[in-house]
Amino acid sequence: MSVDWLKRAEPFFQRADELAAHEPVISYYCRLHGVSLLGKGHQAHSLSSDGTSRLVAELTKTEEQKTTLDLSHAQETVEAFALRVFDAADLKDKNGLTDAASKRQYYVAGQFLDACAQFYDGQLPPDLAEKSKYAKFRCMQIHDCLRRGVSPVPEAPAATDS
Repeated sequence: MSVDWLKRAEPFFQRADELAAHEPVISYYCRLHGVSLLGKGHQAHSLSSDGTSRLVAELTKTEEQKTTLDLSHAQETVEAFALRVFDAADLKDKNGLTDAASKRQYYVAGQFLDACAQFYDGQLPPDLAEKSKYAKFRCMQIHDCLRRGVSPVPEAPAATDS
């Protein structure tokens, strides 16, 4: 089974476009992560011609963005942003306010966390990897609940008698 590199990278380009005006450093690193994914496809000789064209276009945008940004605290900025998005989704979920928007919040939180991998040679540290995995799991779980017409609100932990 071949990897559709363009399909994997597209959400990161979408996040980059959404954040370009208000969070340019986050936007830059989302775009850079998407470029990195397309680069892996190119190196594996499995990138379509559309993927190659997109790689060149996004690489140009990335280089243009880079010249206008202060990236001296980029890792801290990107990680803090990703964790804020994750924490907001998780708090909403734990407060029983889970809805269709929660699915998207977890989805994008997982993407922002995944984008942090570029600060760790492509491999997230265990704490961020766990949050990314949970965000994706919870997104799919909420999606499934909504599809089946059941409440996506997680059950409260059972009280234990001491």
